[in-house]
Amino acid sequence: MKSFHIATSLFLLATLAACGDSGAPDGKADTALTESPAQPGSNPADILAALPPEDQPYGLDVYTAKCVQCHGNLGLGSDNNPALTGLTRSAMQQKLLAYRAGQTLGPQTAVMAKAVAGLSDAEIAAVSIYAGE
Repeated sequence: MKSFHIATSLFLLATLAACGDSGAPDGKADTALTESPAQPGSNPADILAALPPEDQPYGLDVYTAKCVQCHGNLGLGSDNNPALTGLTRSAMQQKLLAYRAGQTLGPQTAVMAKAVAGLSDAEIAAVSIYAGE
């Protein structure tokens, strides 16, 4: 019975080693998340729909990592941080893209620009769908 466990372990190890290289087969970086920039006024769902399911980010994950500290769990805002309620998905996407592009939109522009600086178009679309109305 012990040899069965060893053989099974070796088989699983070999299988995982064969599947372990997640890079692109041609050696080029995967650009699925950043290839086509989002156009102002575009529907956030269209951006995500253009990506394969395995490349689609989750809005909750982006919101938790980048937004919840200032806007709260429900997007109601706190202190000097505005509530996100009332923003449509498209309006939120446009604002986030504008912050990322360096446009000044209000007193919290510097904070927002830093928060969205590293987000891809797909991540902005995902969080807009999650937090927008």
